[in-house]
Amino acid sequence: MPLSGKPGPGVAVPAAVRRLAGGRQIRPVWLNQAGGLTVEAGDGQDRCFIKWSAAGDFSAEAARMEWAAPFAPVPRVLGRDDDGWSPRRCPG
Repeated sequence: MPLSGKPGPGVAVPAAVRRLAGGRQIRPVWLNQAGGLTVEAGDGQDRCFIKWSAAGDFSAEAARMEWAAPFAPVPRVLGRDDDGWSPRRCPG
């Protein structure tokens, strides 16, 4: 069984992710073995990604990306929520 990859059809998208997508169309793009999910929300200039995990705390990952941003192309962290799920928020 792969550790992670593209989710199959019918993957459950948590309500918190749908709420953060703000009505944008969402497409699950990555699922890891621990159940963490990344979705693409919106299109064009409105496009962003939301990363979710029931048990996750993405503060260390976010700190690494913020540190690396001046040196390498990495996603810009738009926000975090430490209430059991930690998304990169889409602009509201």
